[in-house]
Amino acid sequence: MILAAISCYSAGPIINLHGRITASDYVVLSRTHVHTMVQMSFHNNDAIFQDDNSPMHTARSVHSWF
Repeated sequence: MILAAISCYSAGPIINLHGRITASDYVVLSRTHVHTMVQMSFHNNDAIFQDDNSPMHTARSVHSWF
């Protein structure tokens, strides 16, 4: 699996993920990589976050973190 970010301002890092990723892993990745990149790239707070409906994206722990 690959975690990547693209915006009209820039492209974020591409992170290679190995093995099975759980909802708690996804929260950690979002907190450490995605949130940091969004703060650095979108100074006007105009970011739109998009993911799919995989089970790790729809878990209660992920929704409560967001």
